[in-house]
Amino acid sequence: MATVHHPALPAVTDYPTKSSHANELDEARRLFLEELASPEADWEQQGEREGVQLWSKADPNDPYAVPTVKGVTTVEGVSAAAFLGGVIQLPGMRKLWDARFQDGHMLARYDRTTFAFYTVMKGMSWIVYPRSICGAQMNVEPEDGDPQGERMVIQTSVDEPEWAPEQKGQTRATLTLSGWQLKPDGDNLMVTYIVKIALNGSMPMPMVTMVATETPLCTGRARDVFREYGHAPYVRIPRGAAEPAIKFQTESFSDPPALPSLNTHPREYRCIFTTTEKAGESFEIVYDRRRMYADGVRVEVEGEEGAEVSDDDEGVLTVTTKSGGVNVTVIVRPRPQ
Repeated sequence: MATVHHPALPAVTDYPTKSSHANELDEARRLFLEELASPEADWEQQGEREGVQLWSKADPNDPYAVPTVKGVTTVEGVSAAAFLGGVIQLPGMRKLWDARFQDGHMLARYDRTTFAFYTVMKGMSWIVYPRSICGAQMNVEPEDGDPQGERMVIQTSVDEPEWAPEQKGQTRATLTLSGWQLKPDGDNLMVTYIVKIALNGSMPMPMVTMVATETPLCTGRARDVFREYGHAPYVRIPRGAAEPAIKFQTESFSDPPALPSLNTHPREYRCIFTTTEKAGESFEIVYDRRRMYADGVRVEVEGEEGAEVSDDDEGVLTVTTKSGGVNVTVIVRPRPQ
């Protein structure tokens, strides 16, 4: 059986370019905006749980399908940029707030905010196989790069049979929409998460109900992870600056230990990128000086001939390119006490 493509450097050769799944993403975004704007009467209220307002919407064509679900909560004291880049997006952080998430990686990266991905969700005992998803994601950012501006994350299933063939022991789910809206509200952030998914294959109705209940609660669990751990580092283009001529490859954050504890979590972040011939380009890596790295960070650069990094010791690393055609890895770890 063919294996799933897992490139170390997923940026496509003509990066940056329009995603080959732009049409699917545009349709998913249209649906997300439609659901956000739909009147409350279209949704069935499921009450409040763990500080999350819950709603669902049954599929009129299939009463046994997982309903479209929505969760809304407020996260105090965080920007949309930090919550997106440092809590929602990195697989190592997602493992802290999504109990069903097993693993995921990029299949191809089209630009800094758009990529194809492959994820696996855990099965439920021996009764239900793990579910895999081959999808595409785009992050919608403010045009002026305002870190306090509203952001959205859009995901939907796509077909990539060569990169992500179905695997034995897994069932391929169909993700019509996974959408996050991160809307600033003063110093806080209103987080709305809407998911429409077909799990496919055989699944007992009680487990369908459990998925419908657990999925929107991810908003509250992501909120709680931020409250306890803060956010992981994330890439930021300075407000008003042009997109740099750099091939962004991957960002990763270390997996949590079996029993999550900030004292034993390695908290290692890696940003891999490829420099172009245009030297002097720069971007920022923002880290959390309040919680995640209260004692500061230790930075290592693999590929020093390609870039250098400066640290303001207040939560911002500035990465500047020096020469072209070099694969650079910036590694951020806690500063030894």
